[in-house]
Amino acid sequence: MHILLINPSYLQGNGSAAKYRKAFLPPLSLAVLAALVPPEHKVSVVNDLVEKIDFEGAYDLVGITSMGMHAPRAYQIADQFRRRTIPVVMGGIHASMLPEEAAQHADSVVIGEAEVIWQQVIEDAEKGQLKKYYKQDKPPALDKTVLPRWDVMNLGIYSRRFGSSRPMMPLFTTRGCPHACKFCVASKFHGRSFRTRPIDVVRQEIEGTKAKELFFVDDNIAAQEDYSRELFRMVRKLNVRWMSQISTTVLQKPDLLELAAASGCFYLIFGIESLNQKSLNSVHKGFNHVTAYEELIERTKRAGIVPILSFIFGLDEGISDQFRVTLEFLRRNKVGFATFYILTPSPGTDLYQEFEADGRISEVDWSLYDGTHAVFKPEGRSQASLENGFWETYREMFTLHSMLRNSWWNIRASNAPFSEFWRNLFFQPLGRFKVSKHEHPYSGGISRI
Repeated sequence: MHILLINPSYLQGNGSAAKYRKAFLPPLSLAVLAALVPPEHKVSVVNDLVEKIDFEGAYDLVGITSMGMHAPRAYQIADQFRRRTIPVVMGGIHASMLPEEAAQHADSVVIGEAEVIWQQVIEDAEKGQLKKYYKQDKPPALDKTVLPRWDVMNLGIYSRRFGSSRPMMPLFTTRGCPHACKFCVASKFHGRSFRTRPIDVVRQEIEGTKAKELFFVDDNIAAQEDYSRELFRMVRKLNVRWMSQISTTVLQKPDLLELAAASGCFYLIFGIESLNQKSLNSVHKGFNHVTAYEELIERTKRAGIVPILSFIFGLDEGISDQFRVTLEFLRRNKVGFATFYILTPSPGTDLYQEFEADGRISEVDWSLYDGTHAVFKPEGRSQASLENGFWETYREMFTLHSMLRNSWWNIRASNAPFSEFWRNLFFQPLGRFKVSKHEHPYSGGISRI
């Protein structure tokens, strides 16, 4: 069989797919699925953000994965292939949360993590006996050696550091999250159990990427202290640079920040979400302590790591001037990189169920569930004012004066100031340009066509 795996783009306001000249990261999930395909089958991978899909190609099976905002484009793609009677399998977070909806556009839906199920799907497709749904009873263990296949995709379409032969490459070391934040779909998809990959398997994968920069896509790279220590010591020997996401709870074991920096960490993304403790408590993220934020930022910078703070606007119990307060906080603490999102009640989350029951969901066009649109009725303000405040805050982050100041703060915080200078020279203007087009600076790709 010839199997086509697709990473879908998203639909623009006119109903067409957004296209870019470059993308940021290769799709890890499709590289893993490609590695699980038996060698007698041919595999092709297309990133719809940049590449053109050959809808007339001779394929025997099409697999599509998507998150919420990509679902309408995924359905559009699936419908075109099914019109040619080519079987389509859909998976990923959105299809797992709304399998009945996805099944209207696919011959089969994979619910949850696909590694254990995927080979069965292929065998059934060969026989022409695809089941409507496939679901793993429990999250799979991560002790098997599954190394992603990067040779089946075009890595030339991804941005890369000057002089590097490979783009920044994604990989994961853990899955699951012990927390249950109301807005988070990851804990619903991966479960609240916390699973780790063998350190030696992670080492093999890092070496197999042949990349000098890595993005660990873990929800919390330091969730299990002993494992993180072993991981950082191993990575230190490989002479790579990396970034990841991490919980504010790392402040309880701050030496992990020093270990991370020594192993090559240059950026850590913190889910700060809000500067109001009541807002955090309302979405079950009370383990974030607002009073500890400043110490967390200072310790991270002292270790030589540039902190990237992520905020959510529109939480209940929020302060009325949250936009101004957030900007003042960033400037006071000399934080040069921050990312903002409008609260998005993704299907399948506790937040979505709560808002739906209360009649607060105002929009079910999944293309708008991208963190830049108010798709619910906020507390104490209009949807328009929430969106306006969001974009105005981003514009303030990318004024010419702010860009220079942000760059200086990042360079001073970094343990590799020369590299940080060039990163800011690229990403600060890119962020300004994307925001001017009402496009989130940390999504999509580079240079939208």
